[in-house]
Amino acid sequence: MAVICLCSGCENKKGIQIGDTPPGVSGKDIQGEDISRIVLRGKVIVIYFWTDSCCGGSLKKLEPFFRKNRDKGLVLLAVNEGDTQEMVASYAKNNALTFTMLRDEKFKLFKQYQVVGFPTIFILDQDGVVREKILGDIQTEKLQTLVERQFKTSPGNGDQL
Repeated sequence: MAVICLCSGCENKKGIQIGDTPPGVSGKDIQGEDISRIVLRGKVIVIYFWTDSCCGGSLKKLEPFFRKNRDKGLVLLAVNEGDTQEMVASYAKNNALTFTMLRDEKFKLFKQYQVVGFPTIFILDQDGVVREKILGDIQTEKLQTLVERQFKTSPGNGDQL
C-alpha cells in the first residue's frame, strides 16, 4: 500500500526531474559519519525520502535489495523527514538496516529536491544525474530493474554529485 503525504503550496513547483543534476548530498548520517561527494563519486545512488508515519514498513523491505547491490556500487540514502534522531536511529537498529540513514533536521534536502510526498525516490547514475524519479512506493523487483540499467552504463567522472 502506498501512502502519499502532500505538502500544501507545492503544486506550482516541478521539482527535480529526470536528466537534472540535483544538489549534492552531504552531512552526517545517524551514526555521525560524514557523507561526502568523494564517498558517492562513481556510485549508483538511490535517495529515498521517507517518514515513519507512512513509509517505515516499505523502507525496511529495502535491506535485502541493498545487500544484493552494495558490492556492485550501489549507495542507498534514506533521508528521513519529521522524525527525531532517536526515532530514526532506533528504527534502523530495530530493523537491522545497514544502508545510510540521514535525518533532514531542517528540511534542507526536502526543499532542495522539492519533495511533495512520501516516499519519493530518486535514482542517480554514476555521474550524479537523475535517471528515475518515483513518487510513491515501489516494489523492490521494479527498483532492482531500474537500478540494473544504471549498472550497465559506464562510470563517468562522478564530479556532478
